Parts: sequence; structure tokens; C-alpha cells
Amino acid sequence: MAWQLLLVEDEASVREAFALRLTGQGYLVQTAGSGEDALTILRSFEPDILVLDLIMPNLSGLDVLARVKQTTPELLVIVLTARGTVKDAVEAMRLGAFDFVAKSIDMDDLHHTLRRATDLLTLRRQVQLHSSQDAKRYAIDRIIANSPAMQTFMQQVRELAKNARVTVLLQGETGTGKQYMGRVIHFNSPRADKPCMEVDCPSIPRELFESELFGHEKGSFTGASGRKCGLLELAEGGTVFFDEIGDLPLPLQAKLLRVIEERTLRRVGGAATIPVDVRFMAATNRDLKDAVAKGEFREDLYYRLNVVTLTVPPLRERSDEIIPLTEQFLIRSAVALKKPVRTLGASAQALLRQYRFPGNIRELSNLMERAVLFCQGTTLEAANFPSELQGASQALATVSPEPPMPEPDASDPTAVQISFRVGEHSLNDLEDRIIAEVLQRSDGNKTLAAKHLGITRWMLDRRRKQTD
Repeated sequence: MAWQLLLVEDEASVREAFALRLTGQGYLVQTAGSGEDALTILRSFEPDILVLDLIMPNLSGLDVLARVKQTTPELLVIVLTARGTVKDAVEAMRLGAFDFVAKSIDMDDLHHTLRRATDLLTLRRQVQLHSSQDAKRYAIDRIIANSPAMQTFMQQVRELAKNARVTVLLQGETGTGKQYMGRVIHFNSPRADKPCMEVDCPSIPRELFESELFGHEKGSFTGASGRKCGLLELAEGGTVFFDEIGDLPLPLQAKLLRVIEERTLRRVGGAATIPVDVRFMAATNRDLKDAVAKGEFREDLYYRLNVVTLTVPPLRERSDEIIPLTEQFLIRSAVALKKPVRTLGASAQALLRQYRFPGNIRELSNLMERAVLFCQGTTLEAANFPSELQGASQALATVSPEPPMPEPDASDPTAVQISFRVGEHSLNDLEDRIIAEVLQRSDGNKTLAAKHLGITRWMLDRRRKQTD
């Protein structure tokens, strides 16, 4: 596509020469000879990029930049000068300029900066294009949360989604969906229409981490042929998610800490301080407190990340959700693999209910994809699953039961006898009735009842609310 530029330059010969060269590069160029003219044109013309001379009579480039950012903060502005200083460059970046470029006859630096600007604009448009689809995919109402553990977790997610700034640390076992939940928080927040950039901490080489995260200036190291915006700049207004933050080397932890504390960055090899407006989120399957105690993770970074900590429940604590999740993955895999499988048979349901899922939701998703792939009919049965899964479930089913508790003595005033009918009552029913019986024997004294039950008063209230 042809990008629209507004070129503001007070010297007519320079303005005409630059406009001619830029038009030859495929840009649609409109020009202005002063800052006042530029502001007038901008009332009716919406360029993709503003190329703005720094030194002009009356309204300087910095004056125009400040006014433009007040009315159209999203507009990318490239400041152009023949004799600018480092101070000018720093002030331009502080005011929100995309870049600061020295004038040259060959315009190489300007062409390179324009390419980066159009790359960023393309990314923005892609984000806007997919934001509505992502909003539906990560909608909170679509998440299956039947178990008490997941209902409590989702209530916390809803509250966090309302806040666009607070830093979030997601903890949990491998495969529980920490990354997915990070996206849920982002796409249900006021930042949903901005990028969500994910940083896979273990996979980025140490020597490239700073360049990838903060960007770099031309010539800052071998191979740096031009200026590059880092992930933090590309995520402006959105979210940066650090996956497996516990694996980040200590020297890099210090650099990340400074950005989180100051909300500013410097590109590698650069002098300008660039403000950062992003929400920071991180995820880990490690115990960061333990890592801090061992000297493997910075304590100050831990407390910066640990503003709000959420622990994603493992799948074994979400037994009520195994079959609904399985059916969801079944349909998704059947559509992707173009298979006619539509239902989950009774033998498959029984098999999955017995399994412990050490790999959590990720393991369930992978198992379903494999099972659907090898299923020849329309119903998925236990025989379609790997033999090791069937063996693990059979082993679990044949484990010797724990010795039964002794029958309570009916004459013992401390004994509680509750009937339980298999197939009629649930574990939740049993718990509710025990709590009710102990409360009655405690004359309604919740503190005493909680003591008899071996739980806290807060936990007693929470369990009663879940059943009300």
C-alpha cells in the first residue's frame, strides 16, 4: 500500500527535493513550509507519518511535535535536522517522536527510519485487525470454570483485567495455561487494542536479549546496520509478557528491573531515554521465593513482579472441568484435522476421569489431538488413546486402598456420622453436610467450628459461600 506522509520543511529547495525522492519511493507526499501551515493541514489531512524539520522560524519542530502529540498521540513523527544536538534529540524523544534523523543528500537514514515506521504501522494494523477475533477467543465468559478453585481464580482475573497498569506474576505447574491466562487478562483490559508482546526468556540468547527487548542504534555492535525498535517499544500502550521469567540470567534481571522501576529504556548504543507505557506480566513454574533464597533470582526484581500473584490451578484440582475441556479440544482438533469425530464415548470419559494429568491442560490438548487423528469413527473411545495412558489409569484404579477409618462409636459425642450413597451424593455434598453438622454442634460459633474442622475462619466462610 502507499503510505501518506506530511513533510514539513521551511527551505523550499530542500522540501521539493525530499518530496520528489520520497514520491519516487512510493510514498504519497504532501508538504508544508512552516509549523503553522502543518498544523492547519493536519486539521483536514490524516497522514500516516509526519516528517518534521527541527529548526524553523516561529513554531519550531519541537513546538509542532508537542501540539501534535496532544491532539493525535498515535501519529508517528520523525524529526529531521541538519544541526541538531543530543539535547534536541533527547527532548524530541521525550515529547514522543518516533525517531530523530540527520539530514543527508542521499537520505539513507531517513529511508531506513521510514521503513521501520511503516513496519510498526503494519504491525499496528494487524493488531487492530485481529483484536476483535482475539477478544472473542480470550473472552472471560468462554473459559470453563466449574471447580471452586477455578471460580476463585477467575474472579481474581476479572478484577485484574479492569486495571491497565498493575504488574502481574502468574505461577503454576508446567502446562496449566499461564501464558493463555496472561492473554486473557490483556484482551479483557483497557489495553486490548494494543499489542501483547511475549518474551520467551529461556530461548533468547543472552547476547541478544538487550537488543531484542530494548532495541539498538546503528553501529552499536557488529551487524547493527540500522536502528531497531525493541519489543518494549513495539508494545507501546499494550502488554509485555515474560514467559519463564525464573530462567532469566541474573545480569539481565538487573537490566529488566531498571525498566520496570523507571518505566523508561535506552536502546543499545543510544543516549536518549525513551518512556515506556506498558503493563508488565510474567510467568514461571519455579518457586521464585526459593530461587531468591538460593541467590538465583534478584529479590528486588521479585518484589517488583510480585505486585499481584495468581496461581493457576493444576488440572487434577479441576476434575469437574476435565470432560468439558476434553469436548472443547475434541471439536477444535476435529476441525483442524478435518476428521468426522464429534462425540466423546463413555469409555473415553471414564479413562480421562481416572488420569492425573501431570502435564495439565497442555497434555490434555496434545492427547486429544493424537486421539482424534487416529480415530476412525465419529465417537472417540478409550482405545483411541495411547496405551501408556490406559496403563496409567488402570494402575491408578488398582492401587490398594487406604485402610478404612474405624467406625465411629454412636455413643461418642464427638463423632459425626454422615451417610453417603454412591452415584447419588457428591464429595461437595459430603463436605457441606459435615460443615453444617459441626456448626450445629458449635451452637453457630464459626470460630469454634473452624477450629474443630482444622481450618481457618476465613476458609470456613469461603467454603460456605461457594455452596450458598
